Amino acid sequence: MSTTPGDPTTADQPPRFSNLTLRILTAAVALPVALLVAYVDGWLMAVIVASIAVIGVVEFYILEQGRQVQGSSITGVPMATAVIVAFYLGEDRLWIAALVVGAVATFILEMLRHQQVGRSLWQVGSTLAGVVYVAFPLGFLIAIRGLPDGWTWALLVLIITWGTDTFAYFGGRLWGRRKLAPRLSPKKTIEGAVAGIVGGTAVAALWLLIYGKLSVLSFILIAVGPFAAIIGDLAESAMKRFFRVKDSHIAGLDILPGHGGVLDRIDSLLLVSTLSYFYIRFTGIAA
Repeated sequence: MSTTPGDPTTADQPPRFSNLTLRILTAAVALPVALLVAYVDGWLMAVIVASIAVIGVVEFYILEQGRQVQGSSITGVPMATAVIVAFYLGEDRLWIAALVVGAVATFILEMLRHQQVGRSLWQVGSTLAGVVYVAFPLGFLIAIRGLPDGWTWALLVLIITWGTDTFAYFGGRLWGRRKLAPRLSPKKTIEGAVAGIVGGTAVAALWLLIYGKLSVLSFILIAVGPFAAIIGDLAESAMKRFFRVKDSHIAGLDILPGHGGVLDRIDSLLLVSTLSYFYIRFTGIAA
């Protein structure tokens, strides 16, 4: 094919990485960091998780940009941080107080801006929704890390999430034919989802087997977990569809090349960590 000066296909154009290459390179860097964070526990894990929560909450509010019910980063970010600190310290009263104070502060600030009670109440709800959607599941991950053998269980949450996502991605590329949810995420396929569920369960079972934690109760968790990962992914896709945006990200902040924003990367983790936290808590399998 012939080219002309200024044409984007000219030979002097710098080569670009494919999306797959970027995903692999990013994962090669992010995976060891995530493993280290889960291993070290303590304040370092809390600081890093809090940073992720803050970015995720801001991205959530940016999704709503241009709408009258956009959440407030001014109050949402401190609330999200307080939630992470509360789970790190094991103080439920702290996150309850943070939500109450944050909700009241949001209402007052929005009333000062708009003098509309209804709109201000909607913005309070939207601000709280971002905190509940992002910060609490990440707080649950910290709580899981604080359990006996917490590193094993915290890594299990990550393994279920990453295993499902990885097997679904490559399964979809290799065998994907039938669309899973074309209106929400056109690229996801039923074949990819099946590969993700089978692969995610298998690697999680291997992890538990190695550490002597595989039982009927723990197998139920790792069998249901991949479904939660897929649903969590689709839920974030539904939000992006609703708000008519392609990716969740903060302009100029591309810390996960090839993966979109932070929410695009942790959408599955949010639901898996929530499921795992309540399942482990009520079954007592980590005792």
